[in-house]
Amino acid sequence: MGAGKPYNATLKSSDGAAAMRRRDASGSEIMKRVFAAAVFAASLLASFHIGVGVADAQTLSYADAIDQLAAACTADVRKFCRGVELGGGKLRSCFDAHQAALSPRCQQTRAMVYASITRRAAAQRDIGQICEADIERLCGTSHADTHLVECLLSVSPAAMSARCNQAFTDTGWRTERAQQ
Repeated sequence: MGAGKPYNATLKSSDGAAAMRRRDASGSEIMKRVFAAAVFAASLLASFHIGVGVADAQTLSYADAIDQLAAACTADVRKFCRGVELGGGKLRSCFDAHQAALSPRCQQTRAMVYASITRRAAAQRDIGQICEADIERLCGTSHADTHLVECLLSVSPAAMSARCNQAFTDTGWRTERAQQ
């Protein structure tokens, strides 16, 4: 994305766009699996939010969130949000403005994606406070510094308090590093 060229909501992520272009008989099966995975993830997130709790539930990466929205909401974006930029919360505002008219699949995916991304952002913002005692005990420092991620990755999750371990999982940093 070059300077001055907004990323348009009518465009999909590279993976999502490629998948949408390759829809054939096997593409329908893939879409069914993606939808089933989204329903499963939404039910996990719903149980987490109503207090049942899901230990170590993963939050979505920003790229995965865009892919899921692209897969579930393409028709809704075309109908209600054509030309809306993805950045700066503009697509979310468009979805909010048309919430009642969005397809059920898009509504469900949107709710799951935004709950997951909100949880990820909160964990990244609050990890220093949530893990303060663990950071001091395990990392030898009393604050979250530039080596926080490396330190927490180097220790066993069992060595962390349950609350710190969940916050660290929610940040997405553990899985992002594992994928590098």
